[in-house]
Amino acid sequence: MRSTHAIGVAILCVLAFRSGASDLPSGTTQRPKPNIVFILVDDMGWKDVGCYGSRYYQTPNIDRLAKTSARFTQAYAAAAVCSPTRASILTGKYPARLHLTDWISGEGAPKNSKFTIPKWQQSLPLSETTLPEALKRQGYATASIGKWHLGGPDSSPEKHGFDLNIAGGHIGHPASFFWPYGAPGNSHRVPGIAETGGQKGEFLTDRLTDEALRFMDSSRDKPFFLYLPFYAVHAPLMGKPELVSEAGERTPSGGQGNPRYAAMVKSVDDGVGRILERLDRLGLADNTVVIFTSDNGGAVHFGKPPATSNAPLRLGKGFAYEGGLRVPLIIRAPGLTGGQTVNTPVISNDFYPTLLDLCKLPKADSVDGLSLVPLLKGAKALKRDELFWHYPHYWNGGVVSPYSIARVGDYKLIRFYESGTEELYNLASDGSERHDLANAKADVRKKLSARLDLWLKEVGAQMPVPR
Repeated sequence: MRSTHAIGVAILCVLAFRSGASDLPSGTTQRPKPNIVFILVDDMGWKDVGCYGSRYYQTPNIDRLAKTSARFTQAYAAAAVCSPTRASILTGKYPARLHLTDWISGEGAPKNSKFTIPKWQQSLPLSETTLPEALKRQGYATASIGKWHLGGPDSSPEKHGFDLNIAGGHIGHPASFFWPYGAPGNSHRVPGIAETGGQKGEFLTDRLTDEALRFMDSSRDKPFFLYLPFYAVHAPLMGKPELVSEAGERTPSGGQGNPRYAAMVKSVDDGVGRILERLDRLGLADNTVVIFTSDNGGAVHFGKPPATSNAPLRLGKGFAYEGGLRVPLIIRAPGLTGGQTVNTPVISNDFYPTLLDLCKLPKADSVDGLSLVPLLKGAKALKRDELFWHYPHYWNGGVVSPYSIARVGDYKLIRFYESGTEELYNLASDGSERHDLANAKADVRKKLSARLDLWLKEVGAQMPVPR
């Protein structure tokens, strides 16, 4: 004879089942929470991918992903250097609001500069609720595999919601892309992974992909967030010999012609292909959000020939112009039609609210970004027509000096603090930023300048300090 307790438990279970099922349409089952694979490439330029116009780099897997995804033509990093953009991805906030506005630990100001730099935040604040923390609370397994560059042991990935951290630490680039990834004691040796396997000839991008596949395999039975920030294609420029040789036989095109850089791009593309293939094999592709993007514009300031070219966009990494800020962005999301091109300006602050929206999780409080889901569903605009940037620092030995930017509609205002000047461009008609309209459109310049002042005050931006 069954006990009264057992019968009661059985009844409660049936009622709970019926209650949950009644919320669903007849004949359907509830889709599990989607997985997330976020692939972040270091220093990859807007035109470093075939589907964005490169005729030199070979990226068949990324191009294939774009055909089933939304491809954004005016996607921006929140900064023209790496750490601030990474912070914006994980918090949904402008770097200026976080006071984390330069790569960690920055360069300081040249002795002959008009300004010194403010006392800025040099690690991701522990007080911030990060994207992995928000997801972990909802049952997600979380992993950061690759470059971190948001602080040392006191602000490591594990301190910010990641269950697993592989190869992430304070360094911004590796000593070498080949195993053991730097000699013992080298300050830029990739942390951890040389001691846990590897052999001569192993390439860092391949190893990080291997680790990502292992995480996906082990997490297949629960929702997971894989943050895969490759160290490539950042310097030092080195690629697998066979890929360097292959690229060297191709004809340079559009200012792109560095075989070592091309080999690094190809290794990233191969990694993307392996990730997508594993999602297919595990039966997870239809329930996984895939994001592919970069942390800033392509690096055009070193290499012989130059590492890459962002043309027709002006200049590259570090600079206030489009070549330094605009990046490739591809998003594939479950249940949404792929293959569309999105021309609306977006920024890396938007990833946090977008992913929470796609996962149908509670909205984040006090973020600066907006969900991009309306654009993924076919909308032509967001409830926003302005974006901002603030860089109160010096970079590349002072070649770049402090600046702030406001983009409102198609107009972009750049304020340079050293010279005390402002430049104005109409990006719709002058995407290469060759025709400064500051004098011809003085009324527009003044309007954007006033809006920039207000924004700087709103976010509590730290300003360069006069000497």
